Amino acid sequence: MSTLRQPSSQAFDRSSGRLSAEAFLDMTRDRPDTERWQLIDGEPLLMMNPPSGRHQRIAANLERLLNDALAEHHPGWDAIRELGLMIEGRPDFRPVADLVVLPFDLGDQQYFSEFHLVAEVLSPSNTHEMISRKRQLYAESPFCQHILILRQNEMCCEVWSRSADWQGRVYRSAADRIELPEFGFSCALSEVYRGTGVS
Repeated sequence: MSTLRQPSSQAFDRSSGRLSAEAFLDMTRDRPDTERWQLIDGEPLLMMNPPSGRHQRIAANLERLLNDALAEHHPGWDAIRELGLMIEGRPDFRPVADLVVLPFDLGDQQYFSEFHLVAEVLSPSNTHEMISRKRQLYAESPFCQHILILRQNEMCCEVWSRSADWQGRVYRSAADRIELPEFGFSCALSEVYRGTGVS
């Protein structure tokens, strides 16, 4: 297990002429339902569709493990896949996260600001710069406690936590235990990758 540091905001150039959230929503309203778009720093990005079976298995395993823990320790919270998120003061950021922990009563809105955990399962379309930027912006939410980034083709999970001042820890061994005490969550990394063929 190794330690990572959150990049500084100065590492990213915010050029003008990017889409606002309103313009982004207007654009996506006219797109086919089969397309999945997200807005990162004002730039609309088409997500890979559909995700691979391995991607979905990792997300499903983590969703089940989180919900088992939440049912006992936070019955008012729920882990749900593929939801749109927003952060106050970031009108040019409308991502779709692979897995989110948020209050149980979702209502009918499309984008949610009160999220307590975000997990991203990396796809081939995810660049290092994009996922690093998303992670930095997720950490700006006053509600977010943890950000998890999981790889598909190797057993590897990065855990970035507010309680650790957003320094990341990398888990690579099947026996490594991921501990998220705020959620009563504890599991071996192998449980997250169960049924994927990844070792």
